[in-house]
Amino acid sequence: MNKFQLLLSQIDCLDELMTAKLENERAMMNDQFFAQIVSTHQKVSLAEKNVDVKNTCSPMDSELE
Repeated sequence: MNKFQLLLSQIDCLDELMTAKLENERAMMNDQFFAQIVSTHQKVSLAEKNVDVKNTCSPMDSELE
């Protein structure tokens, strides 16, 4: 294997590593985003149950009236 082929194989390997790293970071960001959504939903639901907040789109609204 000459130096040119070695360099190309190293570039291919680096490309695969960078692609995997980007995919991993994207997945981690998605997980954090969905965890925040779930947490916010739980807080709003708890506030509705405590009648701190009234959400007119919520099924809890019909129970309060």
